[in-house]
Amino acid sequence: MARRSFRWIIAKRMINVLITVLGIMTLNFVLIHAMPGDPILNMVPKDPKFPQSIKFDLINKFHLNDSIPEQYVTYMKNTMILDWGISYKMTDRKVLDIILSDMKWTLLLVGVSTIFTIALGMAIGAYSAYRRRGAFDVSATGISLFLYGMPTFWFAMLLQILFTTHPLGVQWWPQLPPSGYWDVDRFGGNFHGTLPQILSVLKYLILPSAVLAIGSLAGVSLIMRSSLIDVMTEDFILTARAKGLTDYQVLRHHALPVGMPPMIALIAMDIAFIIGGAYQVEYIFNYPGIGYRTIQSINNLDFPILQFIVVIGGVAVVIANFISDIVLMYTDPRIRIG
Repeated sequence: MARRSFRWIIAKRMINVLITVLGIMTLNFVLIHAMPGDPILNMVPKDPKFPQSIKFDLINKFHLNDSIPEQYVTYMKNTMILDWGISYKMTDRKVLDIILSDMKWTLLLVGVSTIFTIALGMAIGAYSAYRRRGAFDVSATGISLFLYGMPTFWFAMLLQILFTTHPLGVQWWPQLPPSGYWDVDRFGGNFHGTLPQILSVLKYLILPSAVLAIGSLAGVSLIMRSSLIDVMTEDFILTARAKGLTDYQVLRHHALPVGMPPMIALIAMDIAFIIGGAYQVEYIFNYPGIGYRTIQSINNLDFPILQFIVVIGGVAVVIANFISDIVLMYTDPRIRIG
C-alpha cells in the first residue's frame, strides 16, 4: 500500500510538472510576441536601397506573416523536437547550436562556483551552528550578512579593478584577466584542448567564478546555520551527547541528516540555475555563456534565442523542484506529502 501510494504521489507530481512546463512554454510565446519592435528591421540594413525582395524572403523564412494561432502551433511543434529555428542576427546558425556552444561555458563557470559554494557554505554554516555565539559564529555570520546584501555587479567590478592594477603600489599583487574566456591572441578563437590552453581557461575563470561563489556562499551558510540551530536544541541531540558520543559524531550522524532538507531544496535550485547562466557576471566579464547571450538577444530582439533560453531555464527549475521533492521523501519521513 505504501509503495502504491508513493507511486501515485510521483505520478501526480509528474502530471503537475507537465502542466507547468506547458504553461511556461505558452507564457513564453505570449511574452515574446508582446515585445515591441520589428525583428526584421533590426536584421536588415537600414538602407533605402536595400532590396525589398530580400526583406520579404526573410519574413517568409521566419513565418512572421502567419497569424498568432498558426505561429503558436508551429512554435509548440518545433519545441517538442528541439527545432528552434535560426537566429535573427546570425542567420547561418541554428539556435540549438548557438545555445549548446554557450552552454558548455556556463556549465563550467556556474558549475565550478556552485560546487565550491555548496561545500564551503555548508561547512561554515554547520560549524557556526555548532559553535553558536562563539567568535567564529559571530564573525562568520556578520561577514555572510554583508556578502548576502552585496550587489553582484558591484563586487564583480571591484575585483576587476583590484586584480588588474597594483593597489597601493604593491608590485607582487597578482594580476588576472579582466574579461574573456582564454587568451585569444595566443591560442586563437578555437579551443583545441591543449594543456597551455586549459590553464589559460582556468586563469580566466578565477575572477568570475570567485564572484559567483562568494556571493552565493553567504546564503548557503546562513540557511545551513539556521537549520542546524533548530536541530541542536532537540532532545535526541542531548541524548546522543549523554551516550558519550563525540561532538563530531553528534554533528555528523545526528544533527546534519535532520537539518539537511532545507539544503536539499537549495542545492536543487542552485543546480537548476546553472542552466540559466549568470547574467550580471557573464556580461561584466564578457564571458560567452547563456547569460551573456541572453542580454545580447534582448538588445537585438533575437526572439528565437530568447524563447529557447526562457523555456530551458523554466523547465530546469521545474525539474529540479520535482527531483528535490523525491529526494526529500526518501531522506525525511516526517514530510507530509499532500
